[in-house]
Amino acid sequence: MLGAMFLGLCPRASGAPPWYFRSRETAALMLTLCLAGPVSAEWAFVETWSDPVDGFETKVAQMINDDGFGLHLYRNPVGRVMALYALPDRIGNLPDEGLVAVVTPQGFAAKDIIAHTEQGRIVEYARSTGRAVRDRLWHGEGQVPVGTLADVLEAPSVALTVTLANGETVETDWSMEGASLPIAQALGLNIEGVAAGAAWEDAASQAMLAAMSACQFPKLDIACVQKVTACSPQISDARDIDGFEVCVAKGE
Repeated sequence: MLGAMFLGLCPRASGAPPWYFRSRETAALMLTLCLAGPVSAEWAFVETWSDPVDGFETKVAQMINDDGFGLHLYRNPVGRVMALYALPDRIGNLPDEGLVAVVTPQGFAAKDIIAHTEQGRIVEYARSTGRAVRDRLWHGEGQVPVGTLADVLEAPSVALTVTLANGETVETDWSMEGASLPIAQALGLNIEGVAAGAAWEDAASQAMLAAMSACQFPKLDIACVQKVTACSPQISDARDIDGFEVCVAKGE
């Protein structure tokens, strides 16, 4: 069971040998390593998150600001990058259609978010649930974002003005400080030198599995496992596979 949980939480780790999860202790330790991630005061990466508009599950980078507004950045099932702006409970509802919000990455042009209840065959319009509005930021192709997503990644903060169903307007903003790593993890992009993407995840998983495998023979070595655990921030925080391997080799 723990092994299955690990495989679900850590994508691309399915290359682990069959004997790898026979030990519940090892599986639990690997879960700890898997879940150990970068700690951010505001921005966070979530491995499994449910889109409130269509219900699909995906990875997400998210931040709830001091006003209680949520900004969630993620890919939909076909790879497009979406932004979901969520309202706090104390705020009234958004309308279903029309100009529901304006997003402005600091230093860049503002973008109107116009919601439609009916979607076009080609154009993907914003959609409102009343409590949140979802808008496409980027088509998601390649490794170099353009348009509003590129502006968001470059901006020090992102402001949002929402127009509620009663006509009232409310303003809020999110700092982008500390956003690079969670966004790189959620979207699989290399951002500001932050290592991410499928190739990096594969390499990181293999490095971790190799280190933990070495702790299994000729029998489970708890001191070895503790050493690997102590070195794991080299991967989860520093995103440095070589540094992790050096750390494990030296026992630092």
